[in-house]
Amino acid sequence: MRDIGFRKELTTGHYLNPFAGFEPKDIPIEERYDETTGVASRILPYRVRPTQKPDTAAYVEKSPEAICPFCPELFDKMTPKFTPDITACGKFRHGGACLFPNAFPYDAANAVAILSSRHFTSLDQLTAQTMHDGFAVCRDYFYRIAELQKGYQYGSINWNYMPPAGGGLIHPHLQTIVGKNPTNFMRRLLVSAQNYAAASGGNLWRNLLVIEQESGERFIATTGAISWLAAFSPKGMAGEIDFYFKEKTSFFDLTQANFEEMLMGLARIFLYLYVNNYMSFNLSLYATLTPDKNFWVQGKIIPRFEINPLGTSDLNYFEKLHNEIICPVVPEQLCQELQAYFQT
Repeated sequence: MRDIGFRKELTTGHYLNPFAGFEPKDIPIEERYDETTGVASRILPYRVRPTQKPDTAAYVEKSPEAICPFCPELFDKMTPKFTPDITACGKFRHGGACLFPNAFPYDAANAVAILSSRHFTSLDQLTAQTMHDGFAVCRDYFYRIAELQKGYQYGSINWNYMPPAGGGLIHPHLQTIVGKNPTNFMRRLLVSAQNYAAASGGNLWRNLLVIEQESGERFIATTGAISWLAAFSPKGMAGEIDFYFKEKTSFFDLTQANFEEMLMGLARIFLYLYVNNYMSFNLSLYATLTPDKNFWVQGKIIPRFEINPLGTSDLNYFEKLHNEIICPVVPEQLCQELQAYFQT
């Protein structure tokens, strides 16, 4: 089996420790690189994580229902509608969820989906049931886009939950992106899969799961069609959780049961984040819209938080200008902590 491309190098920082009489202290640092994703991370040996529950009430106070365009009072007045050729109703609805065009689109087909009319839903309340309609209406939209035969080949479902993750409104909402070209990161995943197949004749994702499950270091759980892993080289300061739909080579390969399984797994992860005092996360589900034997539908979750007492962002110059992630959360420890949530 061809090497997946996980690279690790150890280095050491040195200083005189002011908290121990200025005695010499060595700090081990792991420099990690994942050739599949192109992500470079520096794993630090200490844990920077929230120690207190975040003050979500402060966000709710700053963004009350009365001024929220996603709440019932303003929803019809302030949210865009689709043109009649896409849907005669102007918006897509599924249960309590509603999907409509993004007023500030990132691509030709960029839509927003609110999970329900409920203004605020905390992390521990993001159950499979509360998320169901939101993801279902996104799925309805993808099917309608396919019917229109516009030549779109790539899609994603995305979530910025709460302001620390870039959420402009606290009202829970997803964003879908569908277009003729993949995003830059998805292109990297596609190219890596194609190159791996050309060099070895194997499937990158199938072999990745075999290697990770055999190593037992970062493989969290299998819940049926989905495998859950902690990323070797995470894209976020608080680590990264990845999930892969085995042998699903297009968005339209996903069944209702697959979506329900995904939502159950996501709910477990969000409960872990809540218990460990995280406030926020980014999520993306990547998929091709036509079958690609080299690419499996997959997703990534990055926990996000503010560093108190100043509310400092968890991103700094290293991430933004050096394209490397500073990650005090050791992926192998993250895996162990999450495994408990998949055993209940």
